[in-house]
Amino acid sequence: MTGRLVACVVLLLATAAAQMRTDSTEVARHVKVRIAFGDHAPCNSTTRVTLTGEMGFALAEGSLSGECTAEFYDVPPGKYRVSLSGPDTANADDGDVEVNSVISQDVEVRARHSQDGQTGSWTKSAAFVSVSDLAVPAEAAKEFDKANRLIGKQDWGKASERLMKGLAMYPKYAAGYNNLGAVYSHQGKNAQAREALKKAIALDDRMAPAYVNLARLNFLEKDFSGAEALLDKALTLAPAANADELSLLAFAQLTDKHLDEAIATSQEGHGMRLKEHGFLHLAAANAFEQQGKIGDSLAELQMYVQEEPNGPQMKRVKDAISKLQQQLAKRDSGSAAAAQP
Repeated sequence: MTGRLVACVVLLLATAAAQMRTDSTEVARHVKVRIAFGDHAPCNSTTRVTLTGEMGFALAEGSLSGECTAEFYDVPPGKYRVSLSGPDTANADDGDVEVNSVISQDVEVRARHSQDGQTGSWTKSAAFVSVSDLAVPAEAAKEFDKANRLIGKQDWGKASERLMKGLAMYPKYAAGYNNLGAVYSHQGKNAQAREALKKAIALDDRMAPAYVNLARLNFLEKDFSGAEALLDKALTLAPAANADELSLLAFAQLTDKHLDEAIATSQEGHGMRLKEHGFLHLAAANAFEQQGKIGDSLAELQMYVQEEPNGPQMKRVKDAISKLQQQLAKRDSGSAAAAQP
């Protein structure tokens, strides 16, 4: 197999300015999301629950408990969309909820079982690497190839079994540990995923995908500073970045308040004309807004609309454009009034 196998949806950041300030006292300290299946079926612990803000940025992601609940802490007030992803689970309603500034809040979202559910938090590239090491013994290589085919079918349980069997035969194969780490993450086994990825790096400290995958784990744990460092390392090793990796880096820089760096990363991706780079405009818009540069933020959102006319966040982006235009008009009106004698 050649190239990188496809993983899944890009993990984004918190919605614009309000969601960035999680140290504020204006937060819901504890939000419990309860998932209700129409057929009263039991929950699958590998199902992921994502809390997404008005501009389409994911604030947090978690797994379902045995009681069909996911818990989030220190959530800024506002409107959110709760979405589900898993091997056989999807939303049965739009998942729109509103969070208030309270100590504790319970919300309920309807769910259904499907055969085409999406996987969780891994981006479209870099999660998996193909078998390419000629030093791998033939029997071990067969197991790794079988694992890759199972990964393509999103059969994570059997894929992990094949990977572990191959690694038992050839424990020096860094790519195998990288793939095992990615598979574990899809299963919600983040501790095992981190251990496997660290093993991959210990065997090959120039394996850029393993650093990217570790960065994704840091995103899930809200260690954005650690994610930024890991992504910087990965891009040093493999400077031919793709839009997903630059998006992850830009959003990590945003949460670290490295606003100029986030803007520079966005502009770099745009200048490289990378495929599916539209989300980078959203990162730059967020950074400019935090700097008080409303005009620049508005320009980035308008470029997103122009370049991604069918983008998944279009409605929210247009709403944000309208709000920024109102802010500019109000500011200009105030400046004109102040200038009059």
